[in-house]
Amino acid sequence: MRILILNPNLKGIGTYQRSFYFSRELARHGHNVTMVTVSRRYKYRHKVYFKRDWIGEYEQPIGEGPWVRMIEAPNLGYKWFPGHGGGPLDIGLRIAEIHKGNFDVVYGFEHHPDVSWPVYVTRPFKGYRFYSDWCDLHAGVGYRFRGCKLIDKMDGFFEERIRMVAHKVTTNSSLIRQRAIQIGVSPERVIFIPQGSDPDYVKPVDSKLVRQRYGLPLNAPLLGMRSDTYWRETLEIFKEILKHVPDTCLLIVGQRQVGLREYADQLGIARNIIETGWVSDEDYPLYLASADVLLFIMKNGLYDLGRWPGTIGDFLATGRPTVITNVGDAATFIKKHNAGLVVNDLEEMTTQIVCLLGNDEARRFYGEQARKAAVIHLDWKVLGGLINQVVED
Repeated sequence: MRILILNPNLKGIGTYQRSFYFSRELARHGHNVTMVTVSRRYKYRHKVYFKRDWIGEYEQPIGEGPWVRMIEAPNLGYKWFPGHGGGPLDIGLRIAEIHKGNFDVVYGFEHHPDVSWPVYVTRPFKGYRFYSDWCDLHAGVGYRFRGCKLIDKMDGFFEERIRMVAHKVTTNSSLIRQRAIQIGVSPERVIFIPQGSDPDYVKPVDSKLVRQRYGLPLNAPLLGMRSDTYWRETLEIFKEILKHVPDTCLLIVGQRQVGLREYADQLGIARNIIETGWVSDEDYPLYLASADVLLFIMKNGLYDLGRWPGTIGDFLATGRPTVITNVGDAATFIKKHNAGLVVNDLEEMTTQIVCLLGNDEARRFYGEQARKAAVIHLDWKVLGGLINQVVED
């Protein structure tokens, strides 16, 4: 089949990960797949190329696939609408691609204007089946439009409405699956597909070699986290950890957060904080795998209950132990497969991290279990059969 994947994000950000791996696995099962995302570089023009792995772009397919034809749409107006995905050149390109592409399937990820509007415009005239992936709760939860409840309600209408026109809805959240059923999507049309992992991209490494390469402390205990996950709470936990393991360093991977360094100064822990800033796709998995322990905070509210962050699959694939709060389907998965430590509150998280830092055997055990779970259960190649079944049934 000819399949078009519509992703609302800038390349490499957010739901792009899930969209790309769905695309690649559908291509692996013999489909001709095109994926549209938004360029991080080009404002007025688009770019077309081919991909088969997370890293690498090719003008034409070279050798064995699976190959995905990629289109980066212009980013002009990307944030003109509340949220994102509102660029007129982007939306126009997608409408044109559907009109000329003769696609059998259009698969939209989330509900943003550059996903839903092309579908609404073209469905009356084209014979494709539309599928929708819903992996975050946005309206009034992930997005709050300057406190305007009317806009939140309008966004909520569009977030739910696009699911009603879909042949099937996929999700990585049991909470969102329940919500889809509540709004009228029949249960047999709502398919749970967990957030996967790419263990060929993120691998265990010799942490000492990586630390030497990037100038990280060679002998100090090293905690790892992503910069976009509740950094204030993490710094407060880290302050308590330092009372027990004073030479520990906290490695914060990703874009520098405004106010983080200042808050670390206030807490008196700034000298133990290492911020990488934005890192390349080549460096990202190495930084993660250099840590002794990885931590991920999720809060017991709709936003976190309704998502399975792709970062967690990356953490597990490193072969390092992960400590996570007991919220959402990712925590349930980790507990089921003994792939890390699941804690009920931040105080318990502090205690468990301190224990792990002092126990080489426990770190080794949970790291091996994490890697095993990522390879056996979450590898996108393993999930590919289920993804393909969605569009072929």
